[in-house]
Amino acid sequence: MKNWVKIVAVIFCLVIFSLFIFFSLTKAEIYAKLGSYYTKKDNYNVAQSYYEKSYLMGNKNKDFRENYVNLLINSPLTIKAQERLVDIAEDGNKDTASESAKYFLYNLRREIHNKYPDNYVQQAAYNQKIVHWGKIPITYAIKQTKGISPEIMQAVNDAFDSWERASSARIRFERVQRNADIIVSFTNFKITNPKVGEKYVIAYTVPDISSNKLNKMDLILNISNIDGTLFTPDQIYNTTLHEIFHALGFMGHSFEKENIMYVAQSNELVLNNGRREISDADKSTLELFYKVRPDITNAQELNYEYIPYSIIGDNSDINYAKEEEAKKYITKAPKLPSGYIDLAQALINQKDYDGAIDNLQKALYLSNNDETKFLALYNLAVANYFDKVQELALFYADKAMELKNDDSVHVLKAEIYKNNNDNSNAIKEYDYLLSKNPDNEEYVVNLVNIYISKKSYLKARKVLKNYVTRNPHQKNNPRFKPCWLLLL
Repeated sequence: MKNWVKIVAVIFCLVIFSLFIFFSLTKAEIYAKLGSYYTKKDNYNVAQSYYEKSYLMGNKNKDFRENYVNLLINSPLTIKAQERLVDIAEDGNKDTASESAKYFLYNLRREIHNKYPDNYVQQAAYNQKIVHWGKIPITYAIKQTKGISPEIMQAVNDAFDSWERASSARIRFERVQRNADIIVSFTNFKITNPKVGEKYVIAYTVPDISSNKLNKMDLILNISNIDGTLFTPDQIYNTTLHEIFHALGFMGHSFEKENIMYVAQSNELVLNNGRREISDADKSTLELFYKVRPDITNAQELNYEYIPYSIIGDNSDINYAKEEEAKKYITKAPKLPSGYIDLAQALINQKDYDGAIDNLQKALYLSNNDETKFLALYNLAVANYFDKVQELALFYADKAMELKNDDSVHVLKAEIYKNNNDNSNAIKEYDYLLSKNPDNEEYVVNLVNIYISKKSYLKARKVLKNYVTRNPHQKNNPRFKPCWLLLL
């Protein structure tokens, strides 16, 4: 009997001791232990959820981090798992977990590029972000223009059909009459007294983006050559084929002549007498590009396999690729403004504002249409804004506005005014933007913050309440947490 009492007493003490140890752990440590327990049970989904909770609570224990990385790289590589590996690789903790995550991501990138040989997806980014459509079918419309023959219109349709066939069913297009994703229009760039060998823009594509949403792509085609000769249907087909890939969101180029996205050294490379073929590298690039989750899109309906980091690296990798591409573009086409604008954007990201401004001035001098002039002027405003030369920034923003009343310029002007403590004009800009897009979260947050800085709490409350009334699901938006009193 006494032995049983001793055994019960020992068990009781062990239980009490275990409970003491358990409850002396932090919540993050408890989640880590639960994650370890479910890993041993081969229940990786539950284990990953517990490790995730522990990580978000700031658990920096070396063994925990190693276990979490090992679990992530040995589990199905979801988008969420890739994001967490990047976080651990880049969070500044120089430990085995961080090195393992970096090594795995490096090898993943090599493996992906080996799977899609000869792709040039590194050149895809637009202002360091991946942009493409997130909803299929992608719609397009062709603006009816006087003097455009049925053969030219058919050539444009044929180009869309060619990309659809080349995409292995990943991409489908649908022609519509209005509210299209891609809007094709025709123009006639005229250069007075053209010089022998002079180059000019034969087509261009411009994304319409606001608050990380892709609204549309404008694809503009020139109808005549520099000497005034009308382009043939085959020449229009070749040009459209090149521009459609831009309209799909791919904003870079290839440097191999056989690819449709080659940076043409002369117009003849795009505008030859026969129809060009989409190369295997073009197809490979498109397939991989649309498996990358975009930073900017119109909808989140497609399923993605990779995050941008897994394909093209971090911001410094992206910026390096864009800078090198821009330099090659300038070497091949020194009389075209696009390369200088791209190089300037890369230099702005490196905070080399003087270099960016020099290149933008060259682009402005070489620009022969309003769209490229607008891009040069807008980026001159941006460069001067970051360089804290606010008067020049406002001057260039106003010049850009004379060419195109674009929302991005209004946002930039609002920020310039705010930096100059001119809150009244900043408010006017955001009032204008919200009159056009009343449910734009970014505009609401910025305007509310300006009112709060002015201690105009009632006006801030009105803006916020109006937004939340129209969008009740946004009431618990973390961005509005500092303003929760205004929502009472």
